[in-house]
Amino acid sequence: MAAAQASHTDTQRRLVLCFDGTGNTFKGDASDTNVVKIFQMLDRKNAEQFHYYQPGIGTYIEGKVATSQTLLRKIITKISTSIDEAIGTTFADHVTAGYRFLMRYYAEGDSIYIFGFSRGAYTARFLAEMIHSIGLLSRGNEEMVQLAWKTFSKFQQTRGHTPLTKADLERRDYMVKFKQTFCRLKVNIHFLGLFDCVNSVGQFEIPLFRKSYEVIAKPPATHIRHAVSIHERRLKFKPALFLYDNASPQRDIVEAWFTGNHGDVGGGWNYEKGEEHLLSDTPLVWMVNEVLHLPGDKAKLAFKTTSVEKRAQEEIKFQKDLKATLTASVPRKHNFRMHDMLSFGMGVSWFATLMWWILELLPFFARLELENGKWIPRHFPPNLGAPRDIPKGANIHKSVYELHQAGYLTDEQLPKMGGNNPHINPTGALFAWTQKRSAAQQAAQKSLELTKPLANGALANGFAHAAIPRGDVKGLTG
Repeated sequence: MAAAQASHTDTQRRLVLCFDGTGNTFKGDASDTNVVKIFQMLDRKNAEQFHYYQPGIGTYIEGKVATSQTLLRKIITKISTSIDEAIGTTFADHVTAGYRFLMRYYAEGDSIYIFGFSRGAYTARFLAEMIHSIGLLSRGNEEMVQLAWKTFSKFQQTRGHTPLTKADLERRDYMVKFKQTFCRLKVNIHFLGLFDCVNSVGQFEIPLFRKSYEVIAKPPATHIRHAVSIHERRLKFKPALFLYDNASPQRDIVEAWFTGNHGDVGGGWNYEKGEEHLLSDTPLVWMVNEVLHLPGDKAKLAFKTTSVEKRAQEEIKFQKDLKATLTASVPRKHNFRMHDMLSFGMGVSWFATLMWWILELLPFFARLELENGKWIPRHFPPNLGAPRDIPKGANIHKSVYELHQAGYLTDEQLPKMGGNNPHINPTGALFAWTQKRSAAQQAAQKSLELTKPLANGALANGFAHAAIPRGDVKGLTG
């Protein structure tokens, strides 16, 4: 990772927004998420750079701050934040708060950078899509924010209609006229950096009886980087991926898949005893490296040089330790493990694991399954802790194979691409179902053609890491 040069003489300003994950906020230790760690590394003394951080959904309720609370009020607040954490009841408040920050500080020509993790990543993505579609209101029009939100959010709920209905078309035309009348021209998101973006927001999840669900949409940012978890299994944490229409114009979108569960990619876990490296450190270094080397970027995001270099050197040391373990004479220097909320003793309490399993058994939540090369909405049979579907040709980060070679990942834990068998019998017992699901994954693995990892973290498997043809994106909310 190259040093980050803080250019105080740049005339182009940069606005940086950071949206933390569900239930996450600043902790002041290693368990802070990668969003917080990026915020800590930013050069906040740079006069040409403005910064915004937002705690995650489920950490606060808008307008409920008080100096003292009665026991009843504390109970009500706890219930409210728990419901918010479960289904994202304050999602609108989180999106519009970021929107108002941009209204207040944006000036023509500014570059906008947005980072997010988990539902915070979905907040970041939704905000970028909102500005791209309905625009950024001029300063002083705060009373119009709710109208902009209601108009765009209603249009987003029609996502998946093929073809668009008459009402959908009328709503889209209304957004165009709204943008032309009230919003500033040519406001673009320069960079969108996401850590394991998931959509668990009730009003924007897949409708229960939808039989198809994909829509072509313009990329909401000039550059998009998405670090995705390979080993997360929970139903409510299916990834919201970007799919490309290869027949469309140029795009600069990279989705890289990393080892571990949701928090092993976006952060939030603390060190194991005696450990000095987190799995989430690798996606963090990758993201910062990506934003520092954007093609054609003139006014780069300003980081504290020492903080960036420290992270880079730690990652280099970790890679050297992995390579050293390949020789029989050198013992392992790391004892970290992947976390798994659906396995007892793998990061959370037994009670929490049981609660997550209840959601796995319910057939009421729709999810997208990759079947015969197409993403199909499914609500039955239940998810039952099934692994994520990884598209063929996905960009698997080289660190995954380095961990496998060093003995930290088993053969079974290597990514299996291509999706699932759509003809699995849903009426069998739980054990039979999981066994068949595993067999389908094994069959998909046979078609995987692995090649030597490239230096930039991509695989030479037909999925280019850079200079990807820009095109329309099929937005998927998983």
